[in-house]
Amino acid sequence: MDINQWLDRYRQLEKREQLVLIGGGVFLVLFLLVVFIVMPLINQRAALTKAIAAKERQLAQVYELSAKVSALERVHRAGAGSQRGFTLFGFLEDLAKKQNVSERIEYMKPVTGGPNEQESVEVRIKGVYEEELIGLLYGIDTCPTPLKIRRLNLRRVDKDNNLDVTFQVVHG
Repeated sequence: MDINQWLDRYRQLEKREQLVLIGGGVFLVLFLLVVFIVMPLINQRAALTKAIAAKERQLAQVYELSAKVSALERVHRAGAGSQRGFTLFGFLEDLAKKQNVSERIEYMKPVTGGPNEQESVEVRIKGVYEEELIGLLYGIDTCPTPLKIRRLNLRRVDKDNNLDVTFQVVHG
């Protein structure tokens, strides 16, 4: 049968039968659309969401392992640094020279405590700019020997827009 015969048969049907036929055709098209296009897209999206969650968990594990490795490297470097005769006082003096703040150091003094006290030095610098302070703190943080800043006191000097800084660095 060709298309003209189908159209003639369709025209011979009553209005109600034509509506049922059209409704069935629309239903069939919608059903095929949902089954073969919409459902696979929804399933694909769910699979991608699960894959993203799994990759995020893996990334978190990578970050944890990276932190552990860098901590182990730091401990290893600390051991090597201690063997070369590292002195906190000398390190802070060199760092201040590198950051061009050595002439503004008001004082740098060792802090003594009890018999089990770790080596520590207190430093006071007048008129340091924020960039220089950040450089100093970064230098302390990235030192191969483990150092900690125990105290940090900042006071802004209004007239020069710089800082007076007092901090205590602990070795070990």
